Amino acid sequence: MKQLVFTAMAAAALMAWGCQGTSKPSGGDTAAVAATAAQTSAEPAWKLEGTRWKLKEFPSSTMEIPPGDKEIYMELTDSASQVRGFLGCNGFGGKYLATPNGDLQITNVISTQMACERLNIENAFRKAMEETSKYTIEKDMLRLQKGDSVLATFTAVQP
Repeated sequence: MKQLVFTAMAAAALMAWGCQGTSKPSGGDTAAVAATAAQTSAEPAWKLEGTRWKLKEFPSSTMEIPPGDKEIYMELTDSASQVRGFLGCNGFGGKYLATPNGDLQITNVISTQMACERLNIENAFRKAMEETSKYTIEKDMLRLQKGDSVLATFTAVQP
């Protein structure tokens, strides 16, 4: 019964998040001001919030991110401090707290519970979010980090 209630709540939350719009990239992230200043005008400056971040790799793992019909991604919305995205098979949502100096915590992550072939990728993505303590953005690349260790890298996706 608890699992049914949890699944229903997760589905309702994901549907609500899916109805929200996202903004287009509009300048440098406050944590990346120095990096943005060094960029040329031809290079885009991406914000943490309002950008769709496509999973690129888990640098400390040999796990390959296979091409698929649907991209694995996350989006952070600053208006409600919500994170949402797609893990490869299941959708997810949660909360985050980011500071201007690059600190980042992602909490209360819930996801749908469909069985998947690529559960190892979903588990690694979830673990990276749970362990994240800071982030960096350089050009179109987002890095989730625990201290100086890079847990996952993402690339910005054009709107």
